[in-house]
Amino acid sequence: MRSTLHPAPQGGLPVPALPDPDHPAIDSESAALLRGWLQPLIADSPSWPALEQALAAHGYGLAFRNGRLCLMRDDVCLCSMRFVGVGLRDLAPRLGRPTVRPQPGAACGMLCPRP
Repeated sequence: MRSTLHPAPQGGLPVPALPDPDHPAIDSESAALLRGWLQPLIADSPSWPALEQALAAHGYGLAFRNGRLCLMRDDVCLCSMRFVGVGLRDLAPRLGRPTVRPQPGAACGMLCPRP
C-alpha cells in the first residue's frame, strides 16, 4: 500500500492517507477467489443490512473510502467492491440506495440503517 500524507489540518499534524481502493491490498488471484465467495452472499441478500450481516458473519464489512464502496476487514480496506466485480452501480438497483453516515476528518463513510 502507498504511504502518503494528506496536508495537515489547520495547526495540526499531517494525517496518513486512506488506502486507495483502486490499488487494493490483495492480488488479482485472491480477488478472483473472493469474487467467487462473495457472489452467493450478494445474490442471497435482499437488502443492505442483510448483506452487511452476511459479511460480518465471516469477519468482513462494507464502508465507503474515497468515494468507493469497499470490502473491509479489521477496519482495513481490502479492495473496492468494483475490483471484485460488483460495484455500487450493480448493487443499488437491487438493494436500493444505501444510507451513508460520513465519518469525521476523512473522505469515508459507513453504511447505516434507514431512519
